[in-house]
Amino acid sequence: MSGREIEPLAFRVKPLPEECFESWLRRLAARHETTPKALFRHLGIDAALADRDLAASAAPATSRASAPLAAPAWWAAPAPAPAPAAARVPDRREVMVERLAWATMVPAKAISRTFVGCERGDLLPPALRSIGCAQCWLDWLVSGAPWRIERSWILRVTTFCDRHALLLTDLAGIMGLGRTQAAERALAARVARTRAQMALFAFVKTRVLWNGMIAREQIRGGRSGVRLGSERYCSALVGNRFHYAPVRHLLLAALHTSDGLKAGRWEEIFRFDAQPARLPRKAAPGAGPQLSDLAAAIARVGLRQLDRERRRLAMVCDQLEQAKRNYPRAHLMQGLKARRAALAREVRDAATMESAAASAQRRGLQQALFYLQASGMVGAAMSAGCAEPDCSANGDLWRARLAACFDAPRFRTLLDLPGHGLRW
Repeated sequence: MSGREIEPLAFRVKPLPEECFESWLRRLAARHETTPKALFRHLGIDAALADRDLAASAAPATSRASAPLAAPAWWAAPAPAPAPAAARVPDRREVMVERLAWATMVPAKAISRTFVGCERGDLLPPALRSIGCAQCWLDWLVSGAPWRIERSWILRVTTFCDRHALLLTDLAGIMGLGRTQAAERALAARVARTRAQMALFAFVKTRVLWNGMIAREQIRGGRSGVRLGSERYCSALVGNRFHYAPVRHLLLAALHTSDGLKAGRWEEIFRFDAQPARLPRKAAPGAGPQLSDLAAAIARVGLRQLDRERRRLAMVCDQLEQAKRNYPRAHLMQGLKARRAALAREVRDAATMESAAASAQRRGLQQALFYLQASGMVGAAMSAGCAEPDCSANGDLWRARLAACFDAPRFRTLLDLPGHGLRW
């Protein structure tokens, strides 16, 4: 079956930037509700390729330690002449890329860019290629972008996410939740927990930068030996067993700290083939470390977190104890404040009532003076004096004067005039 005989697939799923091949193939198969093996059969691709590790474009090679030395140029035999173009038969990988490109209407170069150029031994096992950056996945979930695994994340040497400077963790459990709110909460909690774990380490920036440089060289397929000791350093990150541990990100972080003793213990416990370059100091000679040392180291990290929480709770207890000691005085002050407020309220009410009584008394005096002035018993001077402030302050004096006016015979005569008499 030739590539031109294949019908394009129903959905066009493009590889995303820096996405690895397996991640794109998994998204392509899931979009068409099938499996990679069934998709290969439908496209006429060898179905056995679906069970192989297709992430690396380089052919498998022997380990660095067992690789034979290259012969000098003067000793090398002449290279064989290249085969004619007509005699060259494309391998199964080229056929796979060509047919996938035709079926998805995606350029073949875009699919080829999903491969990494290093050897398969430099990659994580396929079962562990769910390791990634939780912050990236959280951002993609919020923005609606699809989840994917990037090429640098499947390398054994990669420790951090370049965008967020966050330790890579296993996201397989979150992947099983799907794109739900539960997954969003789990990713946010994972980011917070990883940041808290990173705060326990003092990272050496040069080692972190060196890791990024080695990862970029491995993705391009170049040699990482640009500095003295990089081969030894790369072997220490590749030839070990801690990639299978649940706390892989913490063990990798320990190798990038300034505590050489801790990093040396990780090496001996997990049997590194080589040691990281330029360790500050070595472990003390004697009996080799055991798994109990690893448990003790992890327990020390947990104890440090518990001690920090204990100090915080002790501070809260001190604040509560201080509040308990200050309660009687605070209660007394609150009672005094309440009594002072009540006394002030009573004084204001009494002043208001007194002012109202004085105003009523003043109005009564003014009405009496107006009546006497209308009857001609008092003059304007006495009426003007009633309006003065002393009238309210010395009310008894004015009442005596008014009583004398009302008791005068002239006022009694006015009361006996026709029209002014009392009607009983």
